Amino acid sequence: MLWNKNEKYLEIPFDKESELEDAVNEVKSALFSSNRIYLDDKKKIGKQGSTNNLPDGYLIDMTNHQDPKIFVVENDLARHQSLKHIAVQILEFSLSFEASKVKVKNIIKEMLQKRPTDWKTCEDFARKNSYENVDYLLESIIHKKDSFNALLIIDELDEELETVLISKFKFPVEVITLKKYKKQKRKHTL
Repeated sequence: MLWNKNEKYLEIPFDKESELEDAVNEVKSALFSSNRIYLDDKKKIGKQGSTNNLPDGYLIDMTNHQDPKIFVVENDLARHQSLKHIAVQILEFSLSFEASKVKVKNIIKEMLQKRPTDWKTCEDFARKNSYENVDYLLESIIHKKDSFNALLIIDELDEELETVLISKFKFPVEVITLKKYKKQKRKHTL
């Protein structure tokens, strides 16, 4: 429960993963800031006949002007057997990403081209930071050494999953916990 002197809020669990995804889109401006672009298109990555995965989206992180990054995003509910399901899925994302960097770049570029405001943000960042254009910016982010980053957005993070994500993987995993609350109605007394 969240509360202050005037109001009380009760946690309302997400019933389906799609509700969490909708909530992420609803609050993405506050969740990610203006230097991060969240792209929620689901496009399969990986090579034909090899590990293929369908991330929930991508996050372009331009907060560090000298080291912009791209995160592969997984939105999930904790009750989905977090360690077996989520950790394995993120590991598979890393394998698919590494095996199909050109495809990942093209997917992200295509998503940006459909969003003029986000394209302009990347274009401005590229210009200010000595990248020839957005294409070259994406190329330099995705094709650098150790370029895979994962972002897990989850409703509740248990200790075991946190340990695996933070200390067992050889790539960075950022975790955001997102919960939904509803304002409790006051009971009126006469």
